[in-house]
Amino acid sequence: MTIKEKIFLLLSNKGCGVFSVDYVSEEKTLIDLGFDSLRFMELVVQIEEEFSIEIPDHFLEISPETTVNDVIHVVRDCYLDRLNNEL
Repeated sequence: MTIKEKIFLLLSNKGCGVFSVDYVSEEKTLIDLGFDSLRFMELVVQIEEEFSIEIPDHFLEISPETTVNDVIHVVRDCYLDRLNNEL
């Protein structure tokens, strides 16, 4: 399963979201998917556990413009950093 697919699952009702995975798309904002600040923090915890990464503090505040694509990019960057540090 790719990072994108895992993120989609975590954002869906199979994770901490409210909509089915079919509804989730890269262009949607987290607000579109029903995320408020509390649900977003739950998502951050699930992402950190799933990928064994730490999300940077500057990303820990949800805004109306935060998209699924933004989340995917942050997770990819953190995951690649972790892998590079393990080498």
